[in-house]
Amino acid sequence: MDDGLFLVTRPKGIYKPAGLEYALSIRITLDSQYPDGEIETRADGSWFLSYHQERSDPAQRDREYANKALMACIHDAVPVGVLRQRPGPKSARPQYDVLGLAVPVDWRDGYFFFESVAGPQRPRGNTPSEVLERLADRQNEDAEQEAPAPGDDYDARLRVYRQIVARRGQAGFRQKLLTAYGATCAVTGCAISEVLEAAHLRPYRGPESHTTPNGLLLRADIHTLLDLQLLAFDPVTRRVLISQNLKHSQYQGLATAVLAEPLSGKQRPTQSTLAAVARDFLAAERLRGGVADV
Repeated sequence: MDDGLFLVTRPKGIYKPAGLEYALSIRITLDSQYPDGEIETRADGSWFLSYHQERSDPAQRDREYANKALMACIHDAVPVGVLRQRPGPKSARPQYDVLGLAVPVDWRDGYFFFESVAGPQRPRGNTPSEVLERLADRQNEDAEQEAPAPGDDYDARLRVYRQIVARRGQAGFRQKLLTAYGATCAVTGCAISEVLEAAHLRPYRGPESHTTPNGLLLRADIHTLLDLQLLAFDPVTRRVLISQNLKHSQYQGLATAVLAEPLSGKQRPTQSTLAAVARDFLAAERLRGGVADV
């Protein structure tokens, strides 16, 4: 710019000039060390994306000034420029498309979530959970198209059972939770083991996540509500928190429920774990335009 300030810099994917509180731009590169999400475009011309923070470990987020600058952008709704590298020979000088301005609206598990400034105002309900749901749905569609069609009814049925087993959770982890919670849902008290699943409170990040205090035994639909951040737990009283989106639904009665206790106190989710889940839930509720029933 005329005053010598750069809007983008080659060494940094997230660019924050020295002395400025906010980030100015993010750059999506083809050879990034981080698994950045793809840009999703809607029919109305607006778009959204997820973008990995600097540093792999989410717990180390605030050790990088660039991440702190994007958090400031979230707090004050300050847009940043978004650039995406064009495919081309590795020997050639990289070229970028300037996609425009986007506002970072949230941070979750190491990712910043952006909404474009162009197009209609961000629709309610476009939370990080729903962004990830759309991306996962598209990836599943791609995988279904690439996978060979079942050869007969047996193969088709086997595929269904694989999906059921995958959703129930890793067998050893699920068995721990079945034992800890007496084979009943920790929220509803449902004792039909066929519909009980092993739910992670904090996202799965390897075998070390398969600990009983990081899990709950939940009925399948309750597990889905938890994953979509439509449900959480008060970290002190352990009362169930439900989204305003569930008000006047069959789930309204859950607002009076209290999380069941496991057989051993050592298997109990910690207050800090439940607090992190509740923070994510309340952030999603704000993006949905509602106030949680707390």
